Amino acid sequence: MENILTVDVEEWFHPEALQHRFPPETWENQPSRVVPLVERLLDLFEEHNAKATFFILGWIAERHPDLVKRIAERGHEVATHSFSHRMATKLAPDVFKRDLLRSVNILEDVTGQQILGFRAPTFSVTRKTFWVFDVLAEAGLKYDSSVYPIWHDRYGIPDAPRTVFEVTTRSGATVIEFPMPTLRILGKNFPFGGGGYLRLFPLRFTSVAIRRFNASGFPAIVYMHPWEFDVGQPKVAMGKLQSLRHYGNINRNLQKVAYLLKAFEWTNFRDYLIRLKEGSHASIKKLNIEAI
Repeated sequence: MENILTVDVEEWFHPEALQHRFPPETWENQPSRVVPLVERLLDLFEEHNAKATFFILGWIAERHPDLVKRIAERGHEVATHSFSHRMATKLAPDVFKRDLLRSVNILEDVTGQQILGFRAPTFSVTRKTFWVFDVLAEAGLKYDSSVYPIWHDRYGIPDAPRTVFEVTTRSGATVIEFPMPTLRILGKNFPFGGGGYLRLFPLRFTSVAIRRFNASGFPAIVYMHPWEFDVGQPKVAMGKLQSLRHYGNINRNLQKVAYLLKAFEWTNFRDYLIRLKEGSHASIKKLNIEAI
């Protein structure tokens, strides 16, 4: 089974954990480190014949259009990670829509391709932000990958479906949701396969979790950020737990990803959606937005 490989393309100062130190008005004054990190991932993916979806901030695309073009030219899917990396839980629907459309327009102008997918900053599609699906449908997007079926202090819908499902919005349009992967242990969902979970959990655990998830008939999703491979990035002082979550095992992350690329087959959301339409994968749940 092919699993789904994704990269959330943002700078080292964009994560929510650093927003209090680096508000948007300071971003232009920070050193950019994203381009060589993404180039390194592109080379690694090509070495293993892996195709990925790159969820790119519009803010990044505006400043590095050539990088976005290279991602698309090397056969990967370009999708949106919003323009300004603001959590949906902190935005009104109209502000969120303007931010989303700004990003989509930039990415489509740069690539000449239709943008199909979205991933919310910090997985901020929660019960409080179901309206995001309506906005995505209005914007013409076909899928989302922002729901995390876990409890977390910043995000999560613990009882959301654990495998891909289709959401019918209030307008009657549909959006495919690809929730982030979890392993069911003792009646609870445990996250794996991306971000700090990939960096901090043993590689053997991640590999077993992917195989167990595949046994359900669905692909696992692996996600990463370019700054999670950057051992030389400026370090920001924070509490011990927060520092572990944010910086832990960055020096080993490239080796982990290389192992997973070799051990499994990888595709992107765009190509997987084509197979879904062809009916070559397991059937998916269909839910009205009010029922999530």
